[in-house]
Amino acid sequence: MPVFSPRSPFRPESGHAKRPEFRMLTVLAMLLLCTGLLAGCAKQTVGHLARAQLQPDTPQTVAMQYLRFTYRVVPLRESVGVRGQASLAPGALPAWAKWYEQLTVMVYLSDASGRVLDAEEYDYLPRAVGDEGAIPFETRFYLDPDDQGPLYVSFGYRMVATEHAPKPDGTDDGGRSLIVGEGALDN
Repeated sequence: MPVFSPRSPFRPESGHAKRPEFRMLTVLAMLLLCTGLLAGCAKQTVGHLARAQLQPDTPQTVAMQYLRFTYRVVPLRESVGVRGQASLAPGALPAWAKWYEQLTVMVYLSDASGRVLDAEEYDYLPRAVGDEGAIPFETRFYLDPDDQGPLYVSFGYRMVATEHAPKPDGTDDGGRSLIVGEGALDN
């Protein structure tokens, strides 16, 4: 049988673990740590992407590696609209890429530091590459009165370009595919 001294940290009846205030402080510290981690995960940045400051009623273009976005900012009451189109950058895809199996376009509203304030995502149905000259999009961002200073628009995309049209049953057609994308990063 072990013998404990009255001051031993291993003595079962003593130590900080038995004090209610120590337990409460430990629980509060863990809660604050978890809240901080979750809040940190919820932030996104587009500081690494091409972006342009909002300029109402002015045609603008943002070019990315595979897509080029032409758009116009439309001022609205308590919000701002972004209307435009995404088109394939010349020479971006290999000659064998004939289909968009997946195409998703993202529009981001950010502050000067690149912090995403709002985002919209558009998922398009599979289609032949070049069936349409450009793929249209439009969105509305509601402005927060706390967001002072210049605001910016940036874009992102996810694309799977394939050699053949997707099979209706979703099975692999055995052809080549190219998977590319650019978008916001989680902070």
